Amino acid sequence: MSTKYKALELDKPMTYELEGLEVGVTSNCNFRCDYCCAYNRNDGQTLDGKEVIRILEDLPNLKRVRLSGGEVTLKFQDCVDIVAYCTSRGIQTQLNSNGSLLNEERIGQLVDAGLTTIHISFNFTTAEGFSRYYNIHPSVYHKIRKNITMFATTKVNVVLETLLFNETQDHMQEISQHVYSMGVRTHEIQNSIIMGHTGWKAIAAREQLKNAVNELIARKPEDTTLYFTCMDRFMEAMGFEEQPGVYFPHCIEGMKQLHLHGNGDILISELCHPVIIGNIYGGTSLKDIYSNMPAPLEKYLEKRPCPALDALFPQGV
Repeated sequence: MSTKYKALELDKPMTYELEGLEVGVTSNCNFRCDYCCAYNRNDGQTLDGKEVIRILEDLPNLKRVRLSGGEVTLKFQDCVDIVAYCTSRGIQTQLNSNGSLLNEERIGQLVDAGLTTIHISFNFTTAEGFSRYYNIHPSVYHKIRKNITMFATTKVNVVLETLLFNETQDHMQEISQHVYSMGVRTHEIQNSIIMGHTGWKAIAAREQLKNAVNELIARKPEDTTLYFTCMDRFMEAMGFEEQPGVYFPHCIEGMKQLHLHGNGDILISELCHPVIIGNIYGGTSLKDIYSNMPAPLEKYLEKRPCPALDALFPQGV
């Protein structure tokens, strides 16, 4: 197993310090899925590579930078420049992409720049299912699979993420087999959560979630690593156990990682807790954010709400 992926999340946060920053390089996207579009603030805001590097230069304790969107590769050269800068400082980098705009040449550029991890969503095993959900031509599905297979032959850690929700809950083992067939040995299963700010409620039912996770663990190939995300706070109640190659990473949103939007807004988490806690162009210092904590961040750390836990255990664990 590569220790580089989810390294920050494998240790439970005991102190608050900005070690991971997710940068929304662009909010634009060429896909239109229900899950993402509502929360990624598709408002045309962008941060160019030079500006991101300027921001990062003021953060001496960073261990990881995630570049996301929208679709981050819409600003491909900026991605390469930021990755190369981070590599020069020994900072791990992750690209969250849908994989549709990659090709052999671009993959080579990212490898040469020192990219640590490429993270691509993979929820469907047929072009028809993919096309229906993302409202994209079926041919794009085959292109993405080709790009994934090419990336899997490089030194970059390739992670395919499957969202566990009502459309995938009964097909997880089949999806896992397709992940393996493309040469990928790191599979992340992201538990879907109810997001009131988006209207998203298509989460996996409790028993289906339990059955899917247990089956994936039971049938996991020895050379595959599984990460079950947004499940750490109820794993014991559901009977899940960590074992070699099976991890339930801790949530570090707001504790060790924050999100930076293209307009300078700092958010606790763009996904499950999209609360703006400041703006880098409005006087908020990322470098000092935990020593001079904004009130919304302090409030969050006091209560640490968990939408996934509330959805599965409305009365508490």
